[in-house]
Amino acid sequence: LETPFFAPNSMLDPYTCIVKKNRKYASECTEVHLANHGADSLSKNFDHFGNLEVVWLQGNQLSRVENLQGNFRIREIYLQNNRLVSLAGLRTFKFLKVLLASGNQLRNLDKQLGLLSRFAFLQKLDLFDNPVSEEPDYRLRLIYQLPQVEILDQHSVKVKERLKADEVVPNLDKVSAVKVGRPKPKDHGFSVLERQCIRTAMEIRQKRRKEEEALLSRSIRVAPEVLPPDCKVFKWNRERWSDPRRKVQHELTRPTPWEKMELRSFIEKKCEKKQLNKEDVQALAKELSEKGLEEFGRFLKSHEIFEGNPWEETSQDTSALGMSLRLHNEKSGQAEVQVHPLESLRQDPEATMPAAAVSNLLLQLEWPRYDDDFLEKRIAELYDDLRRADFQGDKEAVVKYRTQALRLEGAKSLKEHVELNRKETGKVTEKGRFDVFPQTVIRSKRQIDESTGRIVLKVGMDLRSTSMGTIRRGVA
Repeated sequence: LETPFFAPNSMLDPYTCIVKKNRKYASECTEVHLANHGADSLSKNFDHFGNLEVVWLQGNQLSRVENLQGNFRIREIYLQNNRLVSLAGLRTFKFLKVLLASGNQLRNLDKQLGLLSRFAFLQKLDLFDNPVSEEPDYRLRLIYQLPQVEILDQHSVKVKERLKADEVVPNLDKVSAVKVGRPKPKDHGFSVLERQCIRTAMEIRQKRRKEEEALLSRSIRVAPEVLPPDCKVFKWNRERWSDPRRKVQHELTRPTPWEKMELRSFIEKKCEKKQLNKEDVQALAKELSEKGLEEFGRFLKSHEIFEGNPWEETSQDTSALGMSLRLHNEKSGQAEVQVHPLESLRQDPEATMPAAAVSNLLLQLEWPRYDDDFLEKRIAELYDDLRRADFQGDKEAVVKYRTQALRLEGAKSLKEHVELNRKETGKVTEKGRFDVFPQTVIRSKRQIDESTGRIVLKVGMDLRSTSMGTIRRGVA
């Protein structure tokens, strides 16, 4: 990889070491080389490089190692010739094996030993050319406190040095590293009244937290006789769709989604324009109301679409939230006025609206079906057209007329399937007997064939009734 150039007093960014600068490649990167750039800080983008194992940072102007707390997988780090005064930023490197930090400003050997003793896998350590290396018995104390280190300051640790360290270091006044105590909290200069207010606020927060925990720990019990309120929208949908008769009654005045798809294309063809003004829309509505669409057996209920607002009921939000908001607004006197969908055409007769939008608005209104007499007449005409087309050999017309006729027959017979045409009478129908049922029995018979004189086996079908029980008569 090419080593990028960093200006003095700049920040080391690991993204400069990968070809494609995205999070995927950053998470797969295991080694970055950012040496000899003269930078004085590390970028927060190191958090994106969670799998780093080797980091080269020598030859810069770093005073502290920051923004590497999340890179706990680092095994080798090179920090020579910087301005480091602390190695506290390496605390999370549990698997550290190589630490080269020569040529820095590290002091206080006891403090450094307290930190370095955390690294159980440390094998190679360089701290020469630091003020800490000038302290008395520096090498022996490191060997004694860090027995896992094998190479110290570019020289391997020999057995003789380990034996000498075991003899000398225990007799020194300061053997073990002094643990660095936590710094005392700084005094922010609050007055007595301010401190009292802060203390009271903390007590209030703790009290509220305890109350919330107590409420959450309680079990909520609902009496069996108390039932939750029934959702009006759910109840309306259940009443509408649970009974086939009600479903068909709804479809008698409202087109189904499949019908709307085809009706929309037919209406747009009748428009013959892409933009319609008020006069065009009114003429279209009148034609759909008077002539209708015989192919589908439906017609627009009313052509007076500019008088009043026929969309007022259909355009309302029927969800529970919408109904609740409308009820709240009505009680508070803030009921919204329903705007007419064609208000722009009502205000300006010269204004236009797309034909597709007009067709969508018209399909939201009621489109009742024709009565059965009209449907029967139209079906007969379609079958006559079908026979003529079949005689002429026009297959496309045959398919077209057959589809239209079957669609109208389905619309006509739909009410009969759910018994919408059934007339309620006061007579009680007599129930048939259930103790007798017809049964077919196959019986084999031996007969003599007249032509050959041989005995043959023939099978005959007999119909008879089998009694499921007997009628008990009283004894006189």
